[in-house]
Amino acid sequence: MDELVEIRWHGRGGQGAVTSAELLALTAIREGKVAQAFPSFGPERRGAPVIAFNRISKDKPIRARAAIAEPDIVIVLDPGLLGIIDVAHGLKDGGTLVVNSPRELSAVNSEIGGPWRLAVVDATRIARDILKRPIVNTAMLGALVKATGIVNLESLFQPLQERFGRLAESNIKACREAHKETLIMEPTPGAKRPEKVYPVEKWPSWKELNIGFVVTEVGSARGYQTGYWKSEHPVRDNERCIKCGMCALFCPEDCIRQTEEGYFEADDFYCKGCGICARECWTGAVTMVEV
Repeated sequence: MDELVEIRWHGRGGQGAVTSAELLALTAIREGKVAQAFPSFGPERRGAPVIAFNRISKDKPIRARAAIAEPDIVIVLDPGLLGIIDVAHGLKDGGTLVVNSPRELSAVNSEIGGPWRLAVVDATRIARDILKRPIVNTAMLGALVKATGIVNLESLFQPLQERFGRLAESNIKACREAHKETLIMEPTPGAKRPEKVYPVEKWPSWKELNIGFVVTEVGSARGYQTGYWKSEHPVRDNERCIKCGMCALFCPEDCIRQTEEGYFEADDFYCKGCGICARECWTGAVTMVEV
């Protein structure tokens, strides 16, 4: 590895990007390297975009503590972020971009390929199969190691054991499986950075506000599609639904609204796929279905 490697993680709240950065730093330190890990937090909530960082040095002290603007490596835990955030912003030419996506390597390359190595793995499928839930952070650690060799794969397992305890075995298995399945594409000579316009959030100025004005989309959930990383969503059976509203009453996101017909529907922009509505529906009208 180079004298200093800088890494940026992109994920959503609840996916484990911060934990991944911490585990990577602990692993590097166990190998005798110098490492740091830290998150970048604002008023994020579950499903909102989150960033975490690593710096890893062979043996020299790391003095910098600022956020990383020009990383050598970028890891993307949620493929939905590719359409709303410039995840490759500042990524150095010749660097590495590791993406969780169910799509073919060539299809991902057509969207986000550039003058960097691209690694793709379907970490969500691996996590569902092994962990029984779509938490992809440990799988993405395996993909990162396959793409970069930043640490040894075996060195990850002790930190995983200490962090996850009785769940460590399945997380280690997910890490191994992702390491095996990760596909890598080297940059094409002369490749250029993708040109894409990303959405920019615009709030009204104070001059545009009326008396009693309320911002209804708190946390810019619609702009950042905070519900789009869920693996399951609720589906209603009208034959069973009696329009009692219990699903809306117990929804922790308050994202279920009544339709003109009297039925209740969840807003996919906000729904995180927790399944509480299905558990509380005593008629069995709501079931959780894979997205």
